[in-house]
Amino acid sequence: MVVTVPSWAYDFCYYYLAVAAVVTIFSLYTIVTLLTLPSIVHKVLPTGTVVFNILIATTVSVLLTMMQFWICRSALKPTAGKESFAVACKTDGDCTAVQGTQPAGQPCTCGARGFCGGCQMNNNMQPTAPNFDLQPMGF
Repeated sequence: MVVTVPSWAYDFCYYYLAVAAVVTIFSLYTIVTLLTLPSIVHKVLPTGTVVFNILIATTVSVLLTMMQFWICRSALKPTAGKESFAVACKTDGDCTAVQGTQPAGQPCTCGARGFCGGCQMNNNMQPTAPNFDLQPMGF
């Protein structure tokens, strides 16, 4: 399926880390090369300004690349545990109580890990609190 994350994708995020390292190394090499040029070049070329611009560009590039690395790793992290939105249950009735009555043929079962699965929200639940007034909402 198209939305299934490939097994190699999580490790491929290190590509961004490698890009950040390469950008840093080449920027430092460029600065060192620039500073070791003959003094006649320094008289014509504003070396300080160029070095400053290279440092700013490198910093921005590395920060953005590292942000891509962190986003990639957190988004593609394998989920070994439960989903944060899963509803804990002990019986199928616990799932139906949260999700509402299921249409015929639609399973809403308590799975083997103790979380509801296959449920469909039906929006047919009525509030059970005695002091809940539906009139302000137009019902």
